[in-house]
Amino acid sequence: MVARVRLTYRARTYSLRASHVITSLIYRRQLAGQFSESAAAVSADLETEGVHVTTLDRLLPEYSQSILAAAKALLQDQSRGEEPGTWTRAASSSDLCAEAMLARVPELYLLGLDARVLQIVQQYLRLPAAYHGAVLRRSSVDGKWAGPRLWHQDREDFHVFRMVLYLTDVVAGAGPFEYIPRNLGITYRHFPSGGALTNERMERVVPRQLWKRCVGPAGTVVMCDTAKVFHHESMQTAYDRAVVMIGYSSRRPTGMALAMSHFPAERVASTLMQILPPGNHAHVFGWRRPLERLRIASSPSVA
Repeated sequence: MVARVRLTYRARTYSLRASHVITSLIYRRQLAGQFSESAAAVSADLETEGVHVTTLDRLLPEYSQSILAAAKALLQDQSRGEEPGTWTRAASSSDLCAEAMLARVPELYLLGLDARVLQIVQQYLRLPAAYHGAVLRRSSVDGKWAGPRLWHQDREDFHVFRMVLYLTDVVAGAGPFEYIPRNLGITYRHFPSGGALTNERMERVVPRQLWKRCVGPAGTVVMCDTAKVFHHESMQTAYDRAVVMIGYSSRRPTGMALAMSHFPAERVASTLMQILPPGNHAHVFGWRRPLERLRIASSPSVA
């Protein structure tokens, strides 16, 4: 039975990979000459280092100040207390519920659908992008070594384009994004025993001096292929932090249910339909599948 599951999983993976290659060839031919030099620079960094750091001022200068001001006002309201259910507590953080985000700061969600951002994403993926959505996340100094504070690679797809927008100043002690450079070639095969990847386990494989941290003021944007790079939210030891997490994959991700889980687009569909430009419907809804039809099979352990 286990052998059959492994064989089925591998056959499906090979089939999806082949489909991605064919779709990519067609897509690149259709868009030949339309991609930008700035997007090419991001792609080059992601293919070697695995990470590209910029700022919202450079990325979307006309929206930067208004987006950060709206987020700051919301965070101040949160610090004074919110109605129950507005924030959802996870292993090491609290996430703003989708309804509250769309009602109070829809620009944070729409940020991920800006044409310039999508151009960067799709030039890197070399495929039409599926927009996973946006999550506003606040992490506190609580000493919990759990969730995204553990080292990991994302498993939604072969490539996962993730943007992390810092809404607060993220310095040492505030949990900056930390990663292992992609060109070191570290994979799960370097951790054959499985289990949680703590700093101690990572250090036995990659010396700590080779780890890299992305510190920066509010407005810093970290872009990463989180399916190819080991990364984590380093522990907050002195300051809380707030970020917006935005993600993308191909429209036929290897982990469909996981890709869909980041944002409840179906639950808030009526609100989204009021604010989405028609050209973005395919990015948001076109790739999603009815959850009840998805067969969520456990992938074989990586050896």
